[in-house]
Amino acid sequence: MPAQDPSTIGTAVADAVAHAVAGDHAAGLALLQPIVDEGPSSTYVLLSCLAEMAVFTVRRQHGPGCEFGIQVEAWDGSERSTDDLAPPVRFAARFMAAWANRDQDSTAALFKALAEHGDRPGCHDIGEAVSTLYTFAITTAAQLRTHPHADDTDPA
Repeated sequence: MPAQDPSTIGTAVADAVAHAVAGDHAAGLALLQPIVDEGPSSTYVLLSCLAEMAVFTVRRQHGPGCEFGIQVEAWDGSERSTDDLAPPVRFAARFMAAWANRDQDSTAALFKALAEHGDRPGCHDIGEAVSTLYTFAITTAAQLRTHPHADDTDPA
């Protein structure tokens, strides 16, 4: 099977997120699985598309020139470190922050570490990282669906 181009992957991601927003999370994940199965390059593009969707409203709200970070709070409101997060969530948060900052060197390094670690038999980290970013993208899409202009900085 020839490698999928980024626009094909982007279309699959949009379709998968649309399925999830409509209530069929599993059908959306099923659309993403062949992209992961294709290998590391397509998986990186998939994660990039998911991150782009997940950070869309944050970028739109804060505009160019803004730097993004990660704030982690415990259930009691105390500040925590990303190191306290489960590995797939930690990866997704760091990948999204790097993507929001347009830091492709960091996203590539994060993905390389995930791929090297996650390429062991029985390891589910890559699938869980994809699923976590997918969930973040769904959250953003669902918010946009219910409040399409809630965070616009320019009312025009």
